Amino acid sequence: MIRKPVLARVALVDQVTALLMERILDRDYAPGEKLNIDALSREFEVSSSPIREALTRLSGLGLVAAASFTGFSVAPEPSRDWFEQLRDFRILNEGWAARQLARSQDPDAIARMRESIAAMETASPQGQTSDYVGASQADEAFHEAIIAASGNEILAQAVRSLHPHLHHARLFSRIPHDIGPMLDEHRAILDAIERGDEDGAQAAVAAHLTTSWRRYGSWHADQPNAR
Repeated sequence: MIRKPVLARVALVDQVTALLMERILDRDYAPGEKLNIDALSREFEVSSSPIREALTRLSGLGLVAAASFTGFSVAPEPSRDWFEQLRDFRILNEGWAARQLARSQDPDAIARMRESIAAMETASPQGQTSDYVGASQADEAFHEAIIAASGNEILAQAVRSLHPHLHHARLFSRIPHDIGPMLDEHRAILDAIERGDEDGAQAAVAAHLTTSWRRYGSWHADQPNAR
């Protein structure tokens, strides 16, 4: 006899993961704060199993720290040096990927980039937004379209494994953020790609990532190293 699939439980873990991630990114839980499984289980009115699975997933994303005997806690924010190294890594890899896309003119990737820009324009009139998590997700979709179309899965996996947008999203809510400049930079990247300008696409990615770091770094410079 075929056993009944446990679909409800999987969906429940997904919901708990999404809720905990939102709280961490919105800083409802501060870096270093303990995440007690029993307390969360009582609050969410679920068993401890989906809570534990959700925290384990978030640990894999670098948002939660897990330690023997002490349990789970919100991961510390990465240090300024880490973010600067991440910026340089992304400039090298995503800049190369943008060159490949400008050459291939992959219509699916270009369509996804346009959709991301349109979503950010719709959700952020005059460039202003309070939905920092949503803005980060749209930004991630834009960059994911570039690296996915590069044709180099090892490069794509390397960028994804660092979860750069999740870590940047942890800073979003601490900075009064006008995403207008980000939208302009995304448009410049897309424009160069659509023109088939490989040098221009690579330069536009480098300019965007460098400028983005300046926006974050102006706040992060005053914070103590977390790693």
